[in-house]
Amino acid sequence: MQPTAGARESPQVDVDLRRRLPAFALCLLLAAVGLIETWAHLEQGGPGWDARAYWDAWRGPMYDGSVGDPGHFLYSPAFAQVVWPLAQTTWPVFLAVFIVVNAVGLAWLLRPLPLVLSVPLWLAASQEIVSGNVFVPMAIVAVLGMRRPHLWAFVALTKITPALGPVWFAVRGEWSAVVKAAVTTVAVAAVSYVVSPGLWHEWFGFLADQARLSDGAIGYEFIPGPLYRIPVALALVVWGARTDRVWVLPVAMLLATPFIWNGSLTLLAAIPRLRTSGTAARPGRASGPPGRPPSSTSAPTG
Repeated sequence: MQPTAGARESPQVDVDLRRRLPAFALCLLLAAVGLIETWAHLEQGGPGWDARAYWDAWRGPMYDGSVGDPGHFLYSPAFAQVVWPLAQTTWPVFLAVFIVVNAVGLAWLLRPLPLVLSVPLWLAASQEIVSGNVFVPMAIVAVLGMRRPHLWAFVALTKITPALGPVWFAVRGEWSAVVKAAVTTVAVAAVSYVVSPGLWHEWFGFLADQARLSDGAIGYEFIPGPLYRIPVALALVVWGARTDRVWVLPVAMLLATPFIWNGSLTLLAAIPRLRTSGTAARPGRASGPPGRPPSSTSAPTG
């Protein structure tokens, strides 16, 4: 009697399950920790503790806080202007939009993973989803920005230092992509400045004050400050760009983030898409001058 197809495949299935078991256990642990922390935040003050700053930005002095202080708007006036129409709605509507964007965006980023891994990881990031921060959109930029360099303007005009996509392009000699990212950022900032020059002066003053007052230790005490992390992030981008390891980019973005906390880890959700979508061509799959990595912007997205 010939063995059935299921009988022939079962040993391989068992091997796959055994290989995934440690990763599954780790994801379950992360999900448990994430849900506990989310519940603790919800108990303290409800959802949207980050999105609230965006909604309140036009309802008082825009730059009256410090980096790391909850509830204070820190991004460029351009971002405040973009969300202004939505901020004219009620707070529940505003928050719902940010939560839906984060929830759907994170699901899209994790989709390449098996469900047994993607679902726990999605739950692990529940704190970031309900906070309304912009790390999920930043992770999406890390993926789509390889083909659409202008998207890096979003990162440059919010968190600033994690906007490492143009550095990646420059190392690879993709100067048209560098120009697109730079021109878009400058154009958006210029239009924003024309509309609200005073806010830009306030923001520049705010950034200068934070740089002068900060001792470099922003965030958890055991994490080095951005002055120490940013050079490491730049070195990672150079190494990743020269060796065609595009998954390094979100890791570098995490290191370059001015204020690192649990939600910042959501940037790593870009890795599954970057590793499986063929955002950057792998060696041997694209032609080019000897010693030069294949183009990121001309590779298939899979």
